[in-house]
Amino acid sequence: MKITVVHGSARKGNTYALTKEILNSLSKISNMEISEIYVAELNLPFCSSCHLCFSKGEEKCPHYDVVGKIKDMLAGSNGIILTGTTYMWALNAAMKNFLDHFAYLFHRPEFFGKQGMVVSTSAGAGEKNVAKYLKTVMGQWGINASIIVTQNTKERRLMSNNAGMAKKQVEKINKAAEKFYGRLKSTRQMPPSLKNIAVHNSFRAMSLSEFSESERDTQFWSRKGFIDKSYPVKAGLLKSMIGSLVFSSVNSMIKIIGKFYFMRKAQ
Repeated sequence: MKITVVHGSARKGNTYALTKEILNSLSKISNMEISEIYVAELNLPFCSSCHLCFSKGEEKCPHYDVVGKIKDMLAGSNGIILTGTTYMWALNAAMKNFLDHFAYLFHRPEFFGKQGMVVSTSAGAGEKNVAKYLKTVMGQWGINASIIVTQNTKERRLMSNNAGMAKKQVEKINKAAEKFYGRLKSTRQMPPSLKNIAVHNSFRAMSLSEFSESERDTQFWSRKGFIDKSYPVKAGLLKSMIGSLVFSSVNSMIKIIGKFYFMRKAQ
């Protein structure tokens, strides 16, 4: 099994240390092939918002020499771990910039069936919000129900002064690692949340619309065989129905807005 870890922190501090503990726990369970990416070492320029990845394809990104190789690593992995530290209750800038370069995956999700984990720490608070955001990003890539592992200064302080708390932290890490490994080993694909299936079908409607400005998006959904599916993996009857309803609603709305736009343009 292959795992790719994206270390989003600018330095090898608390988030890095927590991630390493998780990886050590995983290595004790099974011998896995682990690749690690350090965002701070990529020298990745800011996303220029040129929209070329949307309109013409991700290979047209001006920074594709960096992000293209990483995309291939992620695509070839069974599991992906995203990590990010908390700056002022939000994700640190370097990791956010990294993720911005893969914004097209919201339009053209292709990591279905992979397993995910997110790791975040803070010097006070906000680490859970950061982890929730990273989990949302993974969900829109097609990686559902990512496992969350967080830690803050208070927890670390208690661990250093209390053997019982330190033991609980080790148990927490081991439990998360075992859960992640169990998912990697299983053939079961995690179902989407209601939010993920709603957003997925919104993008499905927009990409297949006659008013779509991205031919690349339309080609992707057709090539992958996603056109007539409310979701590419089993989502359950209720969620599938909700996905179909969202698709129909957004599709109808786009047609109305599109026709109104061209009527105004013709005047």
